[in-house]
Amino acid sequence: TKDVLVVTAPRSGAEVIPFLKTYVQLPASISFAVLYSKLSNATSQERIFYGIISFFLVFFLLFAFVVYPNVGILHPHGLADTLAATLPSSFSSPIAILRNWSFALFYMMAELWGSVVVSVLFWGLSNRIMTLREAKRYYPLFGL
Repeated sequence: TKDVLVVTAPRSGAEVIPFLKTYVQLPASISFAVLYSKLSNATSQERIFYGIISFFLVFFLLFAFVVYPNVGILHPHGLADTLAATLPSSFSSPIAILRNWSFALFYMMAELWGSVVVSVLFWGLSNRIMTLREAKRYYPLFGL
């Protein structure tokens, strides 16, 4: 759904996805890695896990019930139209990201959810709460 949301957004298209991955997702992933390492030094793994899960849950609920219903008000179409008329056509993808900023934010958060929460946080918490004997028994089931 994240790809469809971005590709079908007004004055956007599939050419926006490489820009999102490079200029939005990559910096967000690096920033999260820095934040995660600082949090790991400051608090317990369990608190980090539940805090980040709560943050993502609140974001997706706010997006579904507040941001998405109000995209007509929140998206700066006038500014994007002015930039599109002023800048060369090679700026069409960054302008489309600005025009549909909430969709780009949703794309970034959905990508972070898949890479961060499912892999890093889940396996980090699993390694902390399971003994070696339990891990040998249950980890093969997680790989299914």
